[in-house]
Amino acid sequence: MSEVPEADACRPVVIVPSFNNEAAVAGVVRGALAHDLGVIVVNDGSTDGTAAAAAEAGATVIDHPENRGKGAALLTGFSAAASAGYSHAVTIDADGQHYPSDLPALLARMQARPHAIVVGTRPRDVANVPRSSKIGRAISDFMLWASSADELQGERPDSQCGYRIYPLAHVQALRLAARRYDFEQEILVRAAWHRVPIVAEPIDVHYPPPDERVSHFHKWRDNGRIVRVYTRLMLMRLFWPVFRPRRRLAPPGA
Repeated sequence: MSEVPEADACRPVVIVPSFNNEAAVAGVVRGALAHDLGVIVVNDGSTDGTAAAAAEAGATVIDHPENRGKGAALLTGFSAAASAGYSHAVTIDADGQHYPSDLPALLARMQARPHAIVVGTRPRDVANVPRSSKIGRAISDFMLWASSADELQGERPDSQCGYRIYPLAHVQALRLAARRYDFEQEILVRAAWHRVPIVAEPIDVHYPPPDERVSHFHKWRDNGRIVRVYTRLMLMRLFWPVFRPRRRLAPPGA
């Protein structure tokens, strides 16, 4: 069983995976620092001034020489955080979509349930959300439920929101294949299968108007990756006696 500290010993750090977010990343870093949290920015092969902007704002910056994907950047951040003695990773997107003002509520859920993955769950009636994003989220949420409904125990987390808190000891014990945007779906399913609790925490979210939006999510390519990872996981679920994980990572009742 993985070791996660009790609430009073939890030591979280913010991890920001970033690719070409020079205009927004400094604000994200400063917002997290205002809550007395350390910040690690994983610069995932950016070709603009992302790394310099993050470092100037006060973050520790780790560079990928070339773009490897959001999931790969998060894994790099998890490894660095664990090596530095942190117990939990608070992941925030670099595009300014998430509000640092939601951090206290997310951290309070972490303190109450240190073994759980806390998933920021966005409202559905937000201005400027692209129609393709709404459809993609609905499909992804359904696939998450279909592949792990029993383990979710009634929770309906936002399967595509990157604002989360991960207990590092648990998530680093998972065998994960995805390395791009599909990573955030696979990690929830596999964690649930290993009986890591997943809890949803309401958050606000900001979507800028289309002419101001910076997104590297490709609606066909990346949604295709997400569908493929869920298809693989649901096929494993069909043959559950063979693929069912035998190892419980979180203690009963966590």
